Amino acid sequence: MKITVEWLKEFVETDASPAQIGDELTMLGLELEAIEDSALGPVLDFKVTPNRGDCLSVFGLARELAAKNSQRYRPTSLFIRAAAGFPSASTDGPVTTTDGPVTTTDGPVTTTDRSVTTTDGPVTTTDRSVMTTDGPVTTTDDSRRVTIEAPELCGRYVGAVMRGVKVGSSPSKIAQRLTACGMRPIDSIVDTTNYVMLELGQPLHAFDMRRLKGGRIVVRTAKTGEKMKTLDGVERALTPEMLMICDVERPVAIAGVMGGENSEVARDTTELLLESAHFDPVSVRRTRRSLGMSTEASYRFERFVDPELCLAAARRVAELLGSSLELSDVFPGTVARAVVLVREARWNALLGMEIPVAGAAAILTGLGCSVSQAEGGLSVVPPSWRSDLQIEEDLVEEIGRMWGYEKIPEALPYGASVSAGYGAEAAFRKRVKAAMLRLGFVETLTHSLCAPSSLSVGEGVVIRHAASPELSTLRTSLLPGIAEVAAKNRGQSLALFELGRVFGDGSERRSLGLLVSGEVFAAHWSGGKAAAHDFYSLKGVIEELGGLIRRSLSWQATDDARFHPGRRAAVVLGGARIGVIGEIAPAVCEALDLAPATLAAEIDVDALLASEEEVPTYRPLSHFPAIRRDFAVVMPLGVQYGQIQAALSAAAGGLAERIWLFDVYSGKGIDAGHQSIGVGVMLRHADRTLTDEEANAFTERGFSALEALGGKRRA
Repeated sequence: MKITVEWLKEFVETDASPAQIGDELTMLGLELEAIEDSALGPVLDFKVTPNRGDCLSVFGLARELAAKNSQRYRPTSLFIRAAAGFPSASTDGPVTTTDGPVTTTDGPVTTTDRSVTTTDGPVTTTDRSVMTTDGPVTTTDDSRRVTIEAPELCGRYVGAVMRGVKVGSSPSKIAQRLTACGMRPIDSIVDTTNYVMLELGQPLHAFDMRRLKGGRIVVRTAKTGEKMKTLDGVERALTPEMLMICDVERPVAIAGVMGGENSEVARDTTELLLESAHFDPVSVRRTRRSLGMSTEASYRFERFVDPELCLAAARRVAELLGSSLELSDVFPGTVARAVVLVREARWNALLGMEIPVAGAAAILTGLGCSVSQAEGGLSVVPPSWRSDLQIEEDLVEEIGRMWGYEKIPEALPYGASVSAGYGAEAAFRKRVKAAMLRLGFVETLTHSLCAPSSLSVGEGVVIRHAASPELSTLRTSLLPGIAEVAAKNRGQSLALFELGRVFGDGSERRSLGLLVSGEVFAAHWSGGKAAAHDFYSLKGVIEELGGLIRRSLSWQATDDARFHPGRRAAVVLGGARIGVIGEIAPAVCEALDLAPATLAAEIDVDALLASEEEVPTYRPLSHFPAIRRDFAVVMPLGVQYGQIQAALSAAAGGLAERIWLFDVYSGKGIDAGHQSIGVGVMLRHADRTLTDEEANAFTERGFSALEALGGKRRA
């Protein structure tokens, strides 16, 4: 935010230099980014944190300086009047504004209270008279002019009718100040509303009364299918959660964001309806982001604007334009500000220094809080413009900020510490990563946002305002990101893994993604062809991973279209599918620029963690020799290897130390729809040497079990 030093000095009298003012505000948490030159002298450019919407104005910054040091930054009469809710461009006594036709004087203020009724029940309004060069102008109230149908999104709406206005050029002082603050002067009406916004922090908007159907304002949410062309000439599609300012027929402005072309002030406008309102910050931010817009008004509204500013800002505009007012103030009711207990022991402990109760009370009072003594500290009601002060720690921060953080004494930290450690989830993820590294894989870290990919699962959540098409969707699988890494390293043998979050079905979970291509091991110097990764090598990796984390994984058929139809399987744990493995389909490899025969797998890590861990049991090594028996059978293609292994294990009766597949053949000599399977079984008894008769008996039982599956002995 930019302000001129000479404008700031209309609110606080000081001999401080621009650099000193900048340093003072920087120490208060409002960082000075630059001091620039302008036709009006130095301009201070501040970085205001999101919680300090009250500092996005000249008055707000002046209030901070006066609260910090009222001796050096003495509030002027203008500051005092503004703090009382009625700002003026003058100091005490009659003063004529530069290059403008308006002379203001300090005079009597008459207060009239009336009760009006809206759709939500009785609403109390407060009206006061304004003194201008044209004499006293009594503001009137017409509750029929403004209706709030969404009071939860619009806490106050002041509609001020101004008659007999003339649209022209602004006085040079106003135009120069706007230019110095980075705003382009347009005409006297727009410039005045922008000027008051910069001065007080209240965004304003002026409608041409002639173009408001029915001469009324209705504050409501948009209807399905409604559209409106905004002042920037863009037609906007509206959605039902957006708050709109409407006349009796159509939307005329997007609440807190931008007005519409259909009610824009023109050169021949003579009657205005000035909007000075308070809108819900979350609603304004949601609407602004949905429409892809950002304005000076939305920037302030989404950081909170004091609802008590509405009347003062409307009167300030009338004062600058020299116009009369007819006010409609619909105020569905102020929100009672909570009383916060701030304990002396607490602020001393948090700040690490002793601050007396009287000093803390003076600080909070200077910030606009209502302060009273309480047992052990202070009872505080924050001011209306500080929505960020809600709990005790917020007020302790204010005490420390104003007392001076530089006064905190230097001291070594003290206190008891507890030994660090991993929680159950973090420890399990660490075990999974360690297992993958031991298996020879390299870890990758990819972005959780990605472009839609042929390796994705389902439709991901689309980012409404994505930074780029490549970061437009929350990932539903880790494989697209790992595949992108593989494509950039094509031509090398790869074994990649990533453990990260994926998003889908309204939830998020942790997943383990794997991708392999090329050779399993480099070719040996003695010659011979190096083994390449295939379905079984990756399957072996997953089986080994299951053993390392003590989980029993099995396999089922799957129809996942991302993988080759004959080289894919679902990973199963406890009867439930928790992942998939396979060779990536050739068309997908080509589309993603992957090497042919690239394989991938993905496993739900949360499901692994939730499963019951197999507790290892001790079994001593047998001192007796083993006996090997091989089975060569012709099996139908539909029989799975898992069935064969289970049949032989049952036939061994606990004597099978190891069962493995060593040969698969189909072709000449084998009937269509069948294949030749070679399976080895290692038998060993723990307490004695097995006899040939026992081994032969097992062989017969094994062949019988395989024949029951449809197999035939191969001669």
